[in-house]
Amino acid sequence: MPSRSKSKQPTIAITLNTAWNIYNFRLGLVRALLAEGYRVLAIAPPDDRVAAIEATGCVFIPLEELNRKSTNPLQDLCLLRALYRIYQKEEVDLALHYTIKPVIYGTLAARWVGAKTINTLTGLGYAFMSRSPMYYLVSTLYRTALRFADQVWFQNPDDRQLFLQKKLVEAHKTDVVPGSGINLEVFKPRAKQRQDTAFRFLFIGRLLTDKGILELAEAAARVRATHPACEVHVLGVLDVGNPAAIRHEQLAAWRAAGTLIYHEPTTDVRPHIQEADVLVLPSYREGLPRVMLEGLAMAKPLITTDVPGCRETVQDGVNGYLVPVKNAEALAAAMLKMTQLPAEELARMGEAGLRLAQSRFAENLIVAKYLAAIRQLLGQEAVVLEEIA
Repeated sequence: MPSRSKSKQPTIAITLNTAWNIYNFRLGLVRALLAEGYRVLAIAPPDDRVAAIEATGCVFIPLEELNRKSTNPLQDLCLLRALYRIYQKEEVDLALHYTIKPVIYGTLAARWVGAKTINTLTGLGYAFMSRSPMYYLVSTLYRTALRFADQVWFQNPDDRQLFLQKKLVEAHKTDVVPGSGINLEVFKPRAKQRQDTAFRFLFIGRLLTDKGILELAEAAARVRATHPACEVHVLGVLDVGNPAAIRHEQLAAWRAAGTLIYHEPTTDVRPHIQEADVLVLPSYREGLPRVMLEGLAMAKPLITTDVPGCRETVQDGVNGYLVPVKNAEALAAAMLKMTQLPAEELARMGEAGLRLAQSRFAENLIVAKYLAAIRQLLGQEAVVLEEIA
């Protein structure tokens, strides 16, 4: 491992699978690290969010070698080499890794240059959930890489327990962080502006089978059969190329039947959440679903499945309803129950959700946890305490 200068400004790398991911989920952390005096590198494949990321004052480094859908081992070796070269050239002191390939290959690269690591597993992904042959390869890669990680964080306790049961990581390295945090100044309650009286459900996410889109469509048909004034809106991308993606023809059929009202992806989901009565996510499993945090912060009741990641966002009967996974009948029943609640009860649920966002999921709480861990790993606790004093 190369020797490192003790006098230089500490360099923190944040490595993800898309620049969009950094912009949408990690920009608050980037700003906080810069405010603490760290030199910050944002490393990801470039997209149209690069300029906004660079506007914070961090350094963006394009990672063209990362293809999140590729299973080509030679391409992944190129990714490993690219990360090693970046970390070595930029003299990275600590790397924050998110999503599967940055976690695996970034950890190995950081180990080779002597950098500390905090890995955050934001979800298990299709390869891990499908139990296909790819599952065994991914498990082996995780087990190999996480041996060299300093800290490994999970976004829900179920994912942490699963990795411990599979002996993919040592318990003393692990912790649970409740998501990426939600900026309560950006996402906050807004009064509906629409004049119609339709009861509107809203799903935001990729149109994948493991997001529960098939169950949602079936439940929507059931609900609309008896309550035709109800609307089920869907906002998201088809994600063509993902093995779990639905076909264009299927979406077109739902739209033609009036089962679902589809909206193209947008850079700002707040107007859609604002006009919704209830947010719905019937996912099969999540890390910690960002859309549910956005709904909480905007004081919307939620319906989601009683599965890892999702159940953390709903206290059943308090700020929404939990339903069994892969059960369209139960989902439809919960949706119908929501339509029958008086406006005052829906508002009460929304307010309870907002309190949950404020007490557990606020971005400043999540950022503070990262900052404390970074200081500890870099041996900076005493310096920080003196500055506060």
